[in-house]
Amino acid sequence: MAMDTVNRSIIITAAARFGADLAADGKALKQALHRQSGLDARRLSGLSLTAALGCLQLRQTAGPVGDCAVYAAAPFASPPLFDKMADNVLNCGTAMPLDFIANLHNAPAFYAAQVLGSRGASLLLAADNRPESWPQILYLAAGSLPAEGRIAVGWCYEPPAGGGRSDSIWLLLEEAATAGQPGFSAACGCPAAVPDTGGYWQGVADWLHGLPSAVPRPSR
Repeated sequence: MAMDTVNRSIIITAAARFGADLAADGKALKQALHRQSGLDARRLSGLSLTAALGCLQLRQTAGPVGDCAVYAAAPFASPPLFDKMADNVLNCGTAMPLDFIANLHNAPAFYAAQVLGSRGASLLLAADNRPESWPQILYLAAGSLPAEGRIAVGWCYEPPAGGGRSDSIWLLLEEAATAGQPGFSAACGCPAAVPDTGGYWQGVADWLHGLPSAVPRPSR
């Protein structure tokens, strides 16, 4: 990611990564999310569940984040859920309106914001793990920080039905308290919070691990 496209000093103050085999563990994960956040997770797609659990880890690391904005990037929709809904409509003649409403395009960012306790702006940007695609959400967040103050930026992925692990990486971005070198830097401990698990968003993890350390952290 080219640093000369960012004209302000931005610090990643917290980070988290979550991944799971949703086919095997989805029910237990929904129950755990409900216990720890109070969120009714019964109708969540695997994509929204992955986003929410990643943000739950971010909240546990960062503490209260206030009404931060939530910017998420993901390949569009949840393939297993929408395949199931299409099959029910086309082959069984049964609609699933509540499931559809609960999983509209912005749903992963919406549920992530709920877990964080944020009423700030939220959006979901279509992206994949190509090097020219996944950084776009960071450019967008960098340009929005003066207005938002603090932004949780996440990348979320749900594999197609039948294989693979979900992957979710979340970063909390703030402007540096004092003017510094334009670009991104990471507060102590952030790279370690995003381990090299080789998931779908490993390119994001590699980028984070290569950032310079941020000293000092922004004052809040």
